[in-house]
Amino acid sequence: MTLDLRLTNAAARRLAEGYPWVFKGDVAWTSALDLAEPGELARFCDLRLKPLGLGTFNPRTELCARVLAAGPKARVDADLFSARLARALDKRAALFAVPHYRWVHAEGDFLPGLVVDRYGDVLSVQVTTAGMERLKPLWLPALHALARPKTIVWRNDLPARRQEGLPTEAEVWGEAPQGPVAVIEGDVTFRADLVDGQKTGWFFDQRANRMHVAEFAPGRTVIDLYSHAGGFGLPAAVAGAAAVTMVDVSPLALALSRRAAAENRVAERCEWVEADVFDFLDPSADDGRRWEVVVVDPPAFIKDRRKIPAGLAGYRKLARLAAAKTAPGGLFFMASCSHHAHPPQFKAAVEAGLADAGRSFAPLRQARADRDHPVHPKLPQNDYLKALTYRLDP
Repeated sequence: MTLDLRLTNAAARRLAEGYPWVFKGDVAWTSALDLAEPGELARFCDLRLKPLGLGTFNPRTELCARVLAAGPKARVDADLFSARLARALDKRAALFAVPHYRWVHAEGDFLPGLVVDRYGDVLSVQVTTAGMERLKPLWLPALHALARPKTIVWRNDLPARRQEGLPTEAEVWGEAPQGPVAVIEGDVTFRADLVDGQKTGWFFDQRANRMHVAEFAPGRTVIDLYSHAGGFGLPAAVAGAAAVTMVDVSPLALALSRRAAAENRVAERCEWVEADVFDFLDPSADDGRRWEVVVVDPPAFIKDRRKIPAGLAGYRKLARLAAAKTAPGGLFFMASCSHHAHPPQFKAAVEAGLADAGRSFAPLRQARADRDHPVHPKLPQNDYLKALTYRLDP
């Protein structure tokens, strides 16, 4: 039996226009809803019980429901999931010659609560909502039929799952990965740890931005701050950088980068520094070294709205410190994956930091996540990645 959720007039209008989320304040709440099981299928209705669509419901969370199918005749079944997974796969296959990409980007592919990264015949999957977890019997067969994976790594170690009332133990189905998997992007082969690495193991969202920075690398010195597994540093080295320095606090990430550097035959032009980036950039420890291309790709500084001012101040400070390491006339790239940092705010913080460092600058490029990270047309806030490139001292 499907649960009926009566929405306020404003929420009903938003849903009819394609908005995919329902918050507790959007619902004519009753005590019976508190007894619902997390992830139950729900029918969305207006206050007169006119059906508007179907989705999943969790009374434990403020964002309590997500739309899967709109309209009075909506159905949620295996055919719906099979069609959407196939459509998402076709889009990626047309974009990328090698099957290494984000296959499913949650709401961006109209599959809320599901993220799938593909590494050939290995999949890394995150299920972030109780609803998508309960519906797994409807979509998992299509995942197998379309990709025929030999391995699925379930990255369940997410705070969002805990909030949804879901277990957070990671699982591996099929063949256990024999060490880090290869990730092929153009002329570069990276290594990703899908079991113990960050998030789904790799950051496909920066692919185009990595290629962009690598265009400036030939013959120049490059530093990749928050280098993870060498995302920006290795393409720069393969493109012909004179020397590349990669700085990260994680020994696991640096080990992956070292292995990939050897496999790409660029290790002799690379160096690795295990350090906190703010400590590395501390002016009191300045050794006078400067780099001609500086990349700053930090983790999210802003986890919730309350931390926006502090996070923007952090980005400003980081830009100031990194600008001080940039050679005269150098290229400066900085990104943010904090969706709470809106693009104008982030840009203002970075440019204030550059000014604080006494550097003049000319914007060269403003970019977002790569094409395998589509944004839902009604959720601009999910356009989370912001990437800025400047020429300093133009």
